[in-house]
Amino acid sequence: MKHREKATLYRELAKLIEAALHLDRSLNLLLTQKGHRARHQFLTGMKKGVEEGMGLAESVKKYNAALVTGLELALIEAGERSGKLAMSFNHLARYFAAMDGAEQKARQAMIYPLILAHLAIFLPELPALIVAQEDDHPLRRIMLGLIIVWGLIIGGQMAWRWLSAKATTSPGIDAWLNRVPFMGTARQHWALARFCQVAHACLLAALNMSETVRLAGRASQSGILNHAAEIAAEQIIEGQPLGESLAEGGGFDIDFIHSIATAEEVGKIDEEMARWSTAETLAAHESIDRAALWLPKAGYAVVVVFVVYRIVSMVQGIYGGMLQQFE
Repeated sequence: MKHREKATLYRELAKLIEAALHLDRSLNLLLTQKGHRARHQFLTGMKKGVEEGMGLAESVKKYNAALVTGLELALIEAGERSGKLAMSFNHLARYFAAMDGAEQKARQAMIYPLILAHLAIFLPELPALIVAQEDDHPLRRIMLGLIIVWGLIIGGQMAWRWLSAKATTSPGIDAWLNRVPFMGTARQHWALARFCQVAHACLLAALNMSETVRLAGRASQSGILNHAAEIAAEQIIEGQPLGESLAEGGGFDIDFIHSIATAEEVGKIDEEMARWSTAETLAAHESIDRAALWLPKAGYAVVVVFVVYRIVSMVQGIYGGMLQQFE
């Protein structure tokens, strides 16, 4: 499902559960509504698991594993165990709405560079199309240019998705992606926001601290935070405080560690996790806004260089032939 569809679905589920409707009735009501095939499959899997006597998180894991992320599983499980499922669904609705907004900004930012790239391919060949020579093939060059541009775009998207999937468990790949200008910073903020969202829900569910840290680490979808969370969980089991344990993991921001350590002293870890979740989500949006501002400019620069190169090549071709005739 797309992020927008997930945001809508979780928002509807939260609304129904907050109205004290039984889960079975809520699922039946949503199944009667028209929607995307994946949405229907998701709801059907939930209903089937519940009818078999399983918990909601277990149902989603069994029947909808391909449709959900670790964040969704962790928040649903925490909400179910705490009796605050509506809050977990609202968390997910806000998260996917934010991700959808970030995707839209990224797409809008690349519209003009794409238009310019296509013009850069077509316009230098326009004179050759009008006055075509026997040994000249401008259409072939245009088609080749389009294939190269779209090959780079599609190949880049596929490579980014593949690396992002690997980065959820590989600290090395995760660290490499975090160095990508603009997008790397956004990835780091989203990862910490996911960690804090799940940790907050788990704390409200009264899960023990080591289990909370492990679940939040897996839900962060970051190899670095997941690895650091596993180390921190082991330290907590040995009796270390949360703040010191997170510092031992080595993957968390130092300001985050200090604020959690302070909150631990005054007994307000859940409130601090909620505050950091909100702050990191806003910081991720700011990173996306900066990327939306600067990536088009970088795209313009590349296109301008390409256009200048094509114009110079065209002028050399025209006047080079004339000079040869004079010689």
